[in-house]
Amino acid sequence: MKHFTSILVELSKGCARVTLNRPDRRNAFDALMVDELCGAFRTLGQDHSVCAIILTGNGPTFCAGADLGWMGPDRVMSAPETQRDAERLLAMFQTIDDCPCPVIGCVQGAAYGGGIGLIAACDIAVAAANATFAFSEVRLGLVPAVIAPFVLAKTGDSFARRFCLTAEPFSASIAQDNSLIHDVVEPDALHAHVASLAEQITHLAPLAVRDTKALFHRLHHLSHEERVKACVAGNVQARLSSEAQEGLRAFRERRTPNWMMSRSGE
Repeated sequence: MKHFTSILVELSKGCARVTLNRPDRRNAFDALMVDELCGAFRTLGQDHSVCAIILTGNGPTFCAGADLGWMGPDRVMSAPETQRDAERLLAMFQTIDDCPCPVIGCVQGAAYGGGIGLIAACDIAVAAANATFAFSEVRLGLVPAVIAPFVLAKTGDSFARRFCLTAEPFSASIAQDNSLIHDVVEPDALHAHVASLAEQITHLAPLAVRDTKALFHRLHHLSHEERVKACVAGNVQARLSSEAQEGLRAFRERRTPNWMMSRSGE
């Protein structure tokens, strides 16, 4: 893994940790962080030794969204340049959402605007009980446009209208009630809880986990008839795989599956 400037990437025992590392800017993303996050998640997703990725922030704030120094009025931009920026932002969220292995958001502090977009792009999201959230765009004359597809997919239309139209702060418990956050834990227990989830995933059949995530992504874009066919095909493919053979054999023999052996037998 290459060296990054605005993020930290650590690998340990099948789990990667990606940390937003601009605490002096409340981990707000600029063009460099956008590009580095895209590069990191593409690289990690292609590494089959990585079973899970934790996304978190350094310091008291998870992510304050886009850096106003990058987005602000002092930066004179043409329409094509603004178009490219918007496309890069969307690509960042899409890359995290499309990452082949599970992504766990570890929200240790406040998340605003695009920071909520990062959370929505994660498969699993855990927040400290004192974390706070706000769709702050309309306070600045902006629109939560590039994060909208990911937020709506995670929370639904009613919640997004309520809080995007008022920019009102909301708590971790409200985020959990509306499916933006899955688990809310005390701040001191946050990292241990997230590490436990990641470790659970590392013990599962790695290709089956990736295939499950890929199946859920495909189903979003299919008609009912196409979904039925895709699910049948997914079942057949899984049952015939060497991972399934190893998993079922290990269950019958009451032992721990050897996923590396199943991979070598493919």
